Amino acid sequence: MMRLYNIILVLSSVLLSSDGFSASVASSPSLLNKVEDDNKFWKWRGHDIYTEAYNQPDGEHKPTCILLHGFGASTVYYRETIKVLQQEGYNVHALDLLGQGRSAKPYNEDNSVTNKVEYSINLWGNMVDDYAKHKQLDDVVLMGNSIGSLVCLSAATGDFSDSKSNTYLAGKVKGLCLFNCGVGLNSRNVIKNPNFNEVQRVLFNSLFDLLNTLIFDNAVLLRYALDNIVTKELLKDALKSLYTNSPERVDDELVDSFYYPAKGGEGCVESIRQIYCNDAGLTPLEYHQKYPEILDHIPLHLIWGELDVVTPLSGDVGTFYCDRVANNRSGNGKTTIDVINSGHVPFDDNPVATHKSMLKWLNSKVVKN
Repeated sequence: MMRLYNIILVLSSVLLSSDGFSASVASSPSLLNKVEDDNKFWKWRGHDIYTEAYNQPDGEHKPTCILLHGFGASTVYYRETIKVLQQEGYNVHALDLLGQGRSAKPYNEDNSVTNKVEYSINLWGNMVDDYAKHKQLDDVVLMGNSIGSLVCLSAATGDFSDSKSNTYLAGKVKGLCLFNCGVGLNSRNVIKNPNFNEVQRVLFNSLFDLLNTLIFDNAVLLRYALDNIVTKELLKDALKSLYTNSPERVDDELVDSFYYPAKGGEGCVESIRQIYCNDAGLTPLEYHQKYPEILDHIPLHLIWGELDVVTPLSGDVGTFYCDRVANNRSGNGKTTIDVINSGHVPFDDNPVATHKSMLKWLNSKVVKN
């Protein structure tokens, strides 16, 4: 537990804001065979959301892939995935979630209720649904890493809405591809482990409350850490611990995409504070229990880095999905999993193995159907 919290604490110090980020993005290698490079900001509820859209010319119809990043990241680490999907003829859209990446990080100085953002998995799920509606996307495959995987589940099930059948993406999600799926908005969801007894739950709840009081709900401390502790060298070392297969892929582009934006804006601190202190939302197990009529009928593929220390395969979520696949819990073989030599970011740490698995699944389970 503490090892996991320490790792995520390092990552929490690198949540992004938009200041200084554009220069590093401009140096990104150009994509191959792209027909449209529509990199721009989309206005959502008055906030700027950074989006990238790469669309194919009219021709063979394949679903549109929407890529959703994990905590503290952005579209940058999907650099290889975007290329591969483009080369295979898929339309690709990638978003920076509100409060992260190049997207806006709202901050109400007077802490008023008006226009205040409450970060949650369902807030981002709603954002993805609205984006798909804005773009009038038809068949969609949602792909997410870590927290982004939970956003995929929220968007696919419509859990963010009281009228789930009326969400835009209802019936349009043709597949889910989850890379090292997370347990919740924050680690507090580990308390839902069915093997814990009541005493263990009380102890872990108290531990989380203490950590939040001393660290994560302390805006002054968080700002001090961002301004005075976070360095490029620290970030590089932290990222390399997540890139267990190819640590050399932690290059200047990746480090810069975390470093520069973390250096400014109270909205960045507020985003970190809320993500750690707000309700963790549903676990993947709860999504499947709540929406079997949806999730049992959508092709769902998991690609898991076996050396991940943030969301280990042996954890609650990994164990749940391994059991789901091994025992065909959905009843129709719709859920599949591949375990590869990688850490927490398999698509950028081991892109060859990850994309081979991803494309095989897309071609056999999604496009074929």
